[in-house]
Amino acid sequence: MDYSLSQAFQSLNGISQVLVLYDIMCQYGVHLQDWFCESSYLTILNNLHLKIGIGIWHVNGHVPECFVHYAPLFIEGVGHVDREILETPWSSLNEVSGSTRGMSTSH
Repeated sequence: MDYSLSQAFQSLNGISQVLVLYDIMCQYGVHLQDWFCESSYLTILNNLHLKIGIGIWHVNGHVPECFVHYAPLFIEGVGHVDREILETPWSSLNEVSGSTRGMSTSH
C-alpha cells in the first residue's frame, strides 16, 4: 500500500489535493505522512494536501467515532462517493464463481 501510494503521488503533475479512501484508514492514516517523510524509499510531495477517509460501505462497520471523522460525507469537498462498487455484489457473484473455477490450461 505504501509503495503504491508513493508511486501515485509522484505522478500527480501539479495536483495539490488528494483524497485517499482506504478500508482501515482510521488505523493506517494516523501516521501516514510521518512514515513517508521518514522513509528513504517513499516519496510524498511537500505541498500535497492529503485528505483521508474510509469508503461509506466500510465506515458503517466501524465504531461511531470513525464515521464522524472518516466518512466521505463529512470531508469538505468530497460529499457522497461510493468506491465500493466491486465489493458490494460479491455474495451474488460467489454463486456463479464455480463456473470459472476449473478454467485453466490443465482443464
